[in-house]
Amino acid sequence: MKNIASKILVLAALFACSAPAAPSRTVAGASTGGNSPYATDAYPGFDGLDDIPKPERREKSWWWWRHAKRDTPAAQYAYAQELEAEGDYDGAAKACDALVREWPACAEAPQAQLRYVRLLATNLEDYEEAFEQLEYLLDFYSRDCPYLELVEYGYKLVNTMVEKKKSLFGFTFLSNRTVRQHYESIVRRAPGAPYVREALLKIADLREQDQQYEEAVKVYAQLQSKHPLSMEARKAAYLEGKDRMWLCRRLAYNVPRYRDTEGYLKATLQRYPDFEQAEEFRTWIGELGNHAAEDAWKATRFYDSRQRTRHATRSAYERFVAEYPESPHVEEARARIAELADPDPAAGKAN
Repeated sequence: MKNIASKILVLAALFACSAPAAPSRTVAGASTGGNSPYATDAYPGFDGLDDIPKPERREKSWWWWRHAKRDTPAAQYAYAQELEAEGDYDGAAKACDALVREWPACAEAPQAQLRYVRLLATNLEDYEEAFEQLEYLLDFYSRDCPYLELVEYGYKLVNTMVEKKKSLFGFTFLSNRTVRQHYESIVRRAPGAPYVREALLKIADLREQDQQYEEAVKVYAQLQSKHPLSMEARKAAYLEGKDRMWLCRRLAYNVPRYRDTEGYLKATLQRYPDFEQAEEFRTWIGELGNHAAEDAWKATRFYDSRQRTRHATRSAYERFVAEYPESPHVEEARARIAELADPDPAAGKAN
């Protein structure tokens, strides 16, 4: 029995080795660079998915005038087309909506939903509702529609929405946050699309308009990382530097931020030798250096006032002179170094 059991185990092992391996799973957004055809949620600077309403399938309306007026999906869709041909675009849109609510799994539902979107955008000029219904189409009928073509249509729809947003007495009814989330949705759905670079710039700009510069910096950095050779990345490099400087000026006495921003500006100049805004970047680098030198000088003077040993205090001044040779406080620091000089080796040991 033991021999039979051992033979069975050997055969099982051989079969496992000879069996073809299971195909590896494709992880969303796993391909390199900005040309990934897969959707991903890993976008720094975007709103988290928990902050966005979850899509829910529409149910049959309680209002009788929004019920289906025909007994079958095919007849209802034909009815919607008749209304559209007669110029009753609002009635046609409601008929398409009723069809999707009444028979969500029928063959006519995807085309009725798409027709609903087109009627809202083209004939009724309700761009916000059209985008919401397009999102619904992409969420629930993605396999039954030209997905990437419709995502691009959605991007154009948001652009139109922004251009024609309605206002009353100077107040707009379309918030920056709503528009930004629409653009973010487009980027998430088609991260490899050619218009994504432009969309990222618009997302960052909307963050800036709401003075959310920390988030704007993340979006600009993302654009440069995923599309490093694009003209949009070059533009983002300047705008990120500008936002970083705003943060440095606004959040004073933050030495790590100064140093990080200075490093970013210098790295950008190395990456783009012919950078159009190079002179402005150099001016910012000088400004940051002056701020850092002043902070270091204050720290050194404070150190000197705390009754430290002569040797340790002298070392602090020497370090300041070495790190900030262009500071206007250098001569004062050197004079203090001379005052603290040991009169003889024995004194130095004593201190």
